[in-house]
Amino acid sequence: MSASLSHGDRAPYHFALPYAVARTGTFFFLLFLFMLPFQRMTDNLFGIQGLKPFNLVSAVVLAYVVFHTAPLHATDKLERTSIRLFLLYFATFAIALVRAIPNAPLLHSRFPDSFPESYFDFLLSCIVPGFYLLLFLFILKRMCSFQELERITTVICLSILLLSIAFIALVLTNPAVLLAGEQAGMDDLVPASRNEMAEFCVTYFGVHYNTIGTIYICTIPLLLYRVLTRGAFWIVPLGLALVAILLLQSRSALVIVAASCSLLLILRRKFVILAVGAAAAGLISLLWIGPTVQALLSIGFDSGSDVSADALFTGRVESVWVPLLNEWTSDIGLFLFGAGRYGTGASLLWASGTLMPVTHAHNGIINFFLDCGVILTGVLVVFLVVGTATAWRVGRRLNSDLYWALFACVFGCGISMATECDILPAIENMYAFPIIAMMIDLARLHHLDARHS
Repeated sequence: MSASLSHGDRAPYHFALPYAVARTGTFFFLLFLFMLPFQRMTDNLFGIQGLKPFNLVSAVVLAYVVFHTAPLHATDKLERTSIRLFLLYFATFAIALVRAIPNAPLLHSRFPDSFPESYFDFLLSCIVPGFYLLLFLFILKRMCSFQELERITTVICLSILLLSIAFIALVLTNPAVLLAGEQAGMDDLVPASRNEMAEFCVTYFGVHYNTIGTIYICTIPLLLYRVLTRGAFWIVPLGLALVAILLLQSRSALVIVAASCSLLLILRRKFVILAVGAAAAGLISLLWIGPTVQALLSIGFDSGSDVSADALFTGRVESVWVPLLNEWTSDIGLFLFGAGRYGTGASLLWASGTLMPVTHAHNGIINFFLDCGVILTGVLVVFLVVGTATAWRVGRRLNSDLYWALFACVFGCGISMATECDILPAIENMYAFPIIAMMIDLARLHHLDARHS
């Protein structure tokens, strides 16, 4: 698949640009992509709200997309459909965000560390997740050849490699989150508790450990793809990422990464590697029963013999989902149209003590329903079902290693919606936008090859 969408019946836009401008735009985009896992590790410059290096790079990419790519002009049917769906998604996000502005003081009073006090600063902080949408537009419009898609994959993998190295090094050198233990006749170093790990991740990376786990969920299939197609060098980054997940103590990340990697190996018929990986995972669980594995084996069971759904989802069912759904279904306005962005934080149940103090519902579909109401949620479910079926059908037609790796990433991201990942733009789902755009471009390349042949 060596064709490029740059070669069609009409000249592409970026050929009309000065070479230096196009090259500069690509550089800042790749830098933007590389900085994704580290965006919250820096403070505001000069104490100005939102003035961070990541946001400045995002602004450069935004300017390039607006002024140099004709973002709303399509050159083929698939691109036109993608842009229309993107505009629908963006309008939904924008309306939900505008509706949340009156709740700014309330959200700040309940979550002072998450939401600024003034309306203007609140709006700026909520706009930042919208920058992730630039990843979709830039790839769709500018990074259209197979070589450029491989380049994007390399940047993502190197970024995750650096994240793994930084995380492992910080954990091993920080005695506050390490617990020395003797298991299986050997001295092991494992994180002491999930609360300490949560505080550790917020201190050094600016995000909760579940967010870091979601980053790994959305990207590790790409590392596995590189191992399968590029050789032994990429075994080290993949191994470091897996070690980081074990130290992270995120149960959902451990399970979903295993599921998505298994899916990719099955789709590519790498059954020997799958068997070896399963045997290695079993051996590690026997030799090193760390907190992550212990929690994974014990979660979901109460003092009796029955499985508790509430325990399986660590209290989310009875303390988050059920109270919020009861509140929203008892109010016709909330039921039909939701409460706007971050509707969970504006719940009237906050003072009653029946609701766990969370900024979002820890379930993508439920959170979207709370923000946007049942009408748009119904539309969303239809799009998710149709989109998944279409992606599967396209994948079988393409039979591309890269496409199936991207599909496994989206598969993992979709499963993570049950406990963490959001539908509207958020740091938890930021990798979904470049990954979906890459899948669309691969489908466009296949169509272009078929037309030329």
